[in-house]
Amino acid sequence: MTTAKWIAVACVLAVIQPPVKARVMFDIVRTDVSLSEWDSLLFTVHWPVTTCLIWKEGKPGHTCILPENHVWTIHGIWPNQDGKEGPFFCNRTWIFNPDQLGTLRPQLLKVWPNIHGNDTEDSLWKHEWEKHGTCAALDPKFGSEQLYFNQGIQWVKNYHITKILSQHLIVPSMSTRYNVTLIHKALKDVIGAIPSLSCEYDKDTGNIYLSEIRLCFQRDMVLVDCKHNQQLGAVQSVINCPTNKLIIYPGKASFIKTSRQHKRMFHQKVHNHSKHNPK
Repeated sequence: MTTAKWIAVACVLAVIQPPVKARVMFDIVRTDVSLSEWDSLLFTVHWPVTTCLIWKEGKPGHTCILPENHVWTIHGIWPNQDGKEGPFFCNRTWIFNPDQLGTLRPQLLKVWPNIHGNDTEDSLWKHEWEKHGTCAALDPKFGSEQLYFNQGIQWVKNYHITKILSQHLIVPSMSTRYNVTLIHKALKDVIGAIPSLSCEYDKDTGNIYLSEIRLCFQRDMVLVDCKHNQQLGAVQSVINCPTNKLIIYPGKASFIKTSRQHKRMFHQKVHNHSKHNPK
């Protein structure tokens, strides 16, 4: 090919090939699912003590960082479709950037903290953004890290779960047990919509711990009843907790010993006793 032809081809390629920066920006905003693939949002808060209990269960090396003010904190905002979980990871090129949080960081450390002490401060935010936030961001109302995380801050202020429960004399305790339907009713009456509740079950002790509370929103962020199976009835199908047993809303983690920790302590005491008191 002559020099003139090479020049002509190069000119054509320069026209049709976008500059490097343009290609990078296209990758950043590219998405793998369409906006129509989600129609609702779950705003999920979790009880830090239960989160800590589960995190440390059977893992002595795991530590927890509990909020000083002992309140329900944010787990995440999760897009769903037709009551089903997901979509997830809608744009794997949109990596979490902690610098984008800006002035939200101090607030997030209070209301959206990472309970797992062995992880980094940003690890929960990174996980929630990349798995759920990139899908929420298909809607312009959640189109940036700032918008996504700020919405969580606003919702946790508007729906103060700790205060609602305490006003109904439902407070953290290891000695008092609660009927989960009463907890559900207290929340429903104040919030004005049917929430979803979730529990964690300790198979060794039989204890059932209140774990998460979820509020359901339409895509336009209007609060609605969490969807339920009509055959089961509203309460039974939006509560992942037994309605025929009392559950624990656990107190501070310093007073909690998981079942395995109790067993380790017991065996250690027996071992030490046998050494000092041989038969």
